[in-house]
Amino acid sequence: MCDTCRELLNEALNLAVRSDQFEEQNRRRSVLAASVDAEEWEQSGMFARHVERHNIENPHIQIAPTCVTMHLWVQDQYDRDLADWQSRSRAHLMQGCAISTPPANHRQP
Repeated sequence: MCDTCRELLNEALNLAVRSDQFEEQNRRRSVLAASVDAEEWEQSGMFARHVERHNIENPHIQIAPTCVTMHLWVQDQYDRDLADWQSRSRAHLMQGCAISTPPANHRQP
């Protein structure tokens, strides 16, 4: 794997983490919106317990434990970063890596 591939992979993982954080906030808002009395559920502490239990039982589809208001510029910056990464990744993949990898069955001396 060449250095550019490593950098692009690192950026992809960072973008995935940022995306997960957006999704956790969206899940929080959706669960509260579906409740009968969201304000009471939050104030009673029952929602926090629900979130904690849900996150233990569903580690891959977490709900954000606290509410964070996502500013439009945060989402806009994410969208720009993602588009930039996609463009650079496509260009690099179309050009091919600077380092060619040996076939899987090839043994190094």
